[in-house]
Amino acid sequence: MNKIHTKLKLLTSDLTETIKWFQDHLKESEASVQIYTHLDADGLTSGAILGKALYRERIPFQISVLRQLEREEILKIAEKVQDYNNLVIFSDFGSGQYLELDDKLNNDNKNTPYIILDHHFPQNISDKNDDKIKEIYQNSKPWHINPYFYEIDGSKEISGAGICYFFAKALNENNLDLSPIALIGATGDIQNQGPNNSFTGLNSVILEHATKADLVEMVNDLNFSPIKPINEAIAYSSDINLPGLSGNTSKMLKFLQTLGILMENTEGNIRTLNDFNQEEKQKVSSAIIRYISLKLDVEPSEIVKKLIINRYILKNELVGSELHDLKEFSYLLNSCGRSNNGSLGIAIAMGDRKIAYKNAKKQLIEYKKSLGQALSWIQKENKIQLKEHIQFFFGEEVISENIIGTIASMLIFSKNDIIEKSKPIFGCAKRKEEEVYKISGRAHESIVKKGVNLSEAIREALKLSNLDALGGGHPPAAGTKVPVDKIDVFLENCNKIIKKQLQE
Repeated sequence: MNKIHTKLKLLTSDLTETIKWFQDHLKESEASVQIYTHLDADGLTSGAILGKALYRERIPFQISVLRQLEREEILKIAEKVQDYNNLVIFSDFGSGQYLELDDKLNNDNKNTPYIILDHHFPQNISDKNDDKIKEIYQNSKPWHINPYFYEIDGSKEISGAGICYFFAKALNENNLDLSPIALIGATGDIQNQGPNNSFTGLNSVILEHATKADLVEMVNDLNFSPIKPINEAIAYSSDINLPGLSGNTSKMLKFLQTLGILMENTEGNIRTLNDFNQEEKQKVSSAIIRYISLKLDVEPSEIVKKLIINRYILKNELVGSELHDLKEFSYLLNSCGRSNNGSLGIAIAMGDRKIAYKNAKKQLIEYKKSLGQALSWIQKENKIQLKEHIQFFFGEEVISENIIGTIASMLIFSKNDIIEKSKPIFGCAKRKEEEVYKISGRAHESIVKKGVNLSEAIREALKLSNLDALGGGHPPAAGTKVPVDKIDVFLENCNKIIKKQLQE
């Protein structure tokens, strides 16, 4: 038995105990199960998996989508539970706040039953090799499930939705059909980072479940959006850079036309990658390899690594829709959550293909527009500020806290030179009606490998800045909130800590 399946065996064993604990406490509660989940694609799929699983067991439930699980939210939850006596499940967050949850939900003679199904570092843990993880594991069984308890990397090998999937499968083996939803969550958290965009760790096990059940198909394809007009898909690719063509849809169209490929469909619209046959894709592929080889003097084999990827197709969804491709599906859900329409995303992930999907498609157009405007504004107005070891920007009136993390991620993964990939970036968005900034930190994988750990950096910076806020996440992506009058000292402390991490 390989290491992955050995770890899965232990996780499954613990989940069996968790399910028993859940069912025992369910008998004592007359109220519905209250699920709290995060607003991004991974959070929405996590909530949807749990909702679907409970619905099938005829267990009443409610799902609430939160932007963050902060102390103020935990207090509100504690008050609500006091009134209604709910059994609570936290998905895609909770580990980073488990001490706060224990304090607020189980003090003053209260004993609120709750479950945490999360993949972020547990509170006060910033490194997967920290021995305290074992202690937390022993002290929080069976109500706390986290991949780091099993030496599984929660930033790469499984997402919150994946943990919720294994919980649902432990509840009822028939929930194996929820495996594609877990993969959408993992894709939303950019965990398909193996060779050719493959999944690793427990995500690869979930993919195995989905493919064996004939729900997901993996195909080799060009690394472009399959549903955007082909010239737009290539011109705005974040992975493939064609000097003189990238960013210009008109020039890209002319380039493609020289290949002798029919560019318009019968309705007069530019064709998408989905419309191309294998011969046409081969022509496009060969032309791109030749072009980049000449312009950038890059070996064809290196170009192919980025150009040809594994694409994951949801076999029961309509070809050409946003739901047919894992990546496009996750993007649609993320747009729902980041636009304060998390309920739409959960409804779609639970199977609504009518009203919710129709409304979400409209929302997606506005969401894309807001992201494009934000990136353009950052570049044109030179909003990136630099310190010796970090860079940062303020959203001002343009970028809301709901999309500040998305923008930071897009900057890190973009192929342009708006930012320096050798420094982590911190996006700071002023929260409405509060004198605080929402902070979203992102670091390129190349500097994470050199020792940068944003989860640890943010927690240390909070302590050095005498701030009593919750913060953390993963080494490449983490966040917190900081009072407006403390933002300068916080960022300077981040700068010092990143310097220290790189030196060590």
